Amino acid sequence: MLNFAPIHFEDAEIIVGVAPYKDRDYLRSLRQQYSDTHLFHREKNQILSVAIASEAEVIGETSETVKLSDNLYLCASLVRNALINFLYGLNRRILEYNPIEFVANSAKDNLLAKVLPPFSLEAPDWLSICPRYIAAIRTVSFDHQPMSLGLALNARTKRWIELPCSSLIEQGISPIGFYVSQRVESSDRRMAPYPKLLGQVQSIAGNVLILTDARSDITSVQANEVFLEPRREAFNYCLDQLFREQATDIKESLDKELAAFRNGSNRLRRLRSVVQYLSDQSLELLPGIPFTIQAFLAESSDNFPAIHNAPAVTYVFAPTGEKTARWNDGGLSEYGPYTAQTFTPSTPRICIICQRTRKGRVEQFLYKFLNGVTVPELNKEGSLKRQPFAKGFIHKYALENVETKFFLADDNTAAAYDRAVRQALAHQTKEGFRWNLAFVQTDEVFHNLYGDENPYLTTKAAFLAEQIPVQEFEIETIDAPDRSLCYVLNIMALATYAKLGGIPWLIKANPTIAHELVFGLGSAFIGRGRLGQRERVVGITTVFSGDGNYRLSNLSQAVPVADYQDALLESLQDTISKVKRSMNWQPKDHVRLIFHAFKPLKNAEAEAVKKLMDELGDYDVDYAFIHVVEDHPFMLFDEAQQGVWDYETRTNTKGMFAPTRGLFLRLSRSEVLMSLTGAKEVKRPQDGIPSPLLLRLHRQSTFDDTTYLARQVYTFSCHSWRSFFPAPMPVTILYSELIARMLGQLGTVSRWNPNAMLGRIGETRWFL
Repeated sequence: MLNFAPIHFEDAEIIVGVAPYKDRDYLRSLRQQYSDTHLFHREKNQILSVAIASEAEVIGETSETVKLSDNLYLCASLVRNALINFLYGLNRRILEYNPIEFVANSAKDNLLAKVLPPFSLEAPDWLSICPRYIAAIRTVSFDHQPMSLGLALNARTKRWIELPCSSLIEQGISPIGFYVSQRVESSDRRMAPYPKLLGQVQSIAGNVLILTDARSDITSVQANEVFLEPRREAFNYCLDQLFREQATDIKESLDKELAAFRNGSNRLRRLRSVVQYLSDQSLELLPGIPFTIQAFLAESSDNFPAIHNAPAVTYVFAPTGEKTARWNDGGLSEYGPYTAQTFTPSTPRICIICQRTRKGRVEQFLYKFLNGVTVPELNKEGSLKRQPFAKGFIHKYALENVETKFFLADDNTAAAYDRAVRQALAHQTKEGFRWNLAFVQTDEVFHNLYGDENPYLTTKAAFLAEQIPVQEFEIETIDAPDRSLCYVLNIMALATYAKLGGIPWLIKANPTIAHELVFGLGSAFIGRGRLGQRERVVGITTVFSGDGNYRLSNLSQAVPVADYQDALLESLQDTISKVKRSMNWQPKDHVRLIFHAFKPLKNAEAEAVKKLMDELGDYDVDYAFIHVVEDHPFMLFDEAQQGVWDYETRTNTKGMFAPTRGLFLRLSRSEVLMSLTGAKEVKRPQDGIPSPLLLRLHRQSTFDDTTYLARQVYTFSCHSWRSFFPAPMPVTILYSELIARMLGQLGTVSRWNPNAMLGRIGETRWFL
């Protein structure tokens, strides 16, 4: 089932006004001035105007007759406008125009109110969690079918705290420590006021809130003019203050209600109900031109796109290629890692930085890490549960031994950690060797510390400057029971081996005639607070297939978003120079360049790539520029999937209605919808049904085999050495995001020198 409801409309010819497009401000002014009588639709360098009131005349320098079926994008604008008018007439709170976002805001829709009756309580009218619907009017052309119009409908939830801060204070609910926003009226009267985030409340002076991490021109606000930003922590704080001793139980009940909302079965039932309601209404594109919304497309529908499944991935555990498996952890346990015979050193030296008061617990934890954990527990069939980490790090990764030494921090400050790091570095100098890796014990609260105040960041910066990778572990983790800890240790061992320079496995690539390079672009926002100066940093990852296996190339690059085009071209040039020598490329050889990007590539960026390739050699080059989209309205449901076993709850409730991992279908010639998280990969029942990825091919792509490209994305999602679980993103994007985030965070440490990445460490998986 695809959450796409076809829209049928009476084909007709209409008169539209035509005027040149000047700029956004001009278009916005037209829409404001004629909001009740006209719809304005931009089409390239023109503005089309349509009279939506029966008595209105068209506006424009010229006019033309348009057949609706010949301009589905204009139809989409008309449908969008009609639905907004309809929802406005129902008194629904409309938050966004495109896609339409609206809230089911009646009292019966409040999920908080729903869980309170067993506690003999009622929800205040200013505190609620309501369904939020996202309705996108989209064109599709399934499997080379004619283009058609439809409604893609999804549902999430939205929290509301609708009492001014002055009134909250009167009720004993302090806003200190939380962010506040101001309500700003929309230029479109149909839209609800939107919240403008102002800053974080530092203190209260009478009716004035003193702000920190605020907009540059604001230091304080009147308490009666602002509202608490309704994030989860602020909402839960309100629950704590209102319901006191009952708050914990109420929050638990609310979490269960939200989990039920996210459940695939309930999600689909809710969406179908909305579509059915809309289909029963008399809706018009324009006066006298009706349209209807049909039911969601099911696989049994005549026009449903063909369903494809990516082939299973083959993991390779030996350079000879003879040791293979379809399960990464199973193959690793059976064969050992890919570099088992060549890995050095066989006895790596690891220093351990930990707080003095935690040394005993850390020793116990690391003993389990090195030597293994066995859990005598039965599975649901009654046999001994699989032991993922019985061998321990040493034996699972075919090492002879591991040498460790502790260096203790006197407390949890950055200064104390720095002293321990200096001792560790001095020790290696004195003894005449180099640490192969540093283990660093951290606290959960370190996540809230910035730059030089963060012991983990300062420690990591110091070790990386000495070309020593770092593996951290939180003190809160190490006390988990062995049945949970064994999985944590298993994943930590995987990342540790990769950071040491080992290759746990490679993935078999189907040979192609073309030499193929894949570049990944991922990004992260770096900055202190939420309203302070924040910078978007872009990471770059390269994958190539040369010997029949997918390999990762030079990784450690991260630059400000303004500079990423130059960095990408530099990376492209450097990688091709290296790979063409090692793989003996010849003139006229067929080369394929594939780009996975977090954003749509601009035409100028695609042209720059092509120009550089012309300069690098006489090759026959194909290009594929793919925007990997996470935020989109489409969902896939498999009603035959009734859930898989969850060991925590011991029920078959995880991943209900989730499609099979690797399933994909084409929405158009340039768009593929792909599921990278199946029922088995859903972590917890409360996570609900996972969202698919949308792969969108740029118009300047010369290689447009979307089946091949989708299968490759699936393959790369299995190639992460950060976890044995398949990743929800291909490593090209995932690793790039990790690189961007970590290098961006390290950039907040005063003594960090980015030139450290130019050394040997930059070629490793230090960021895992």
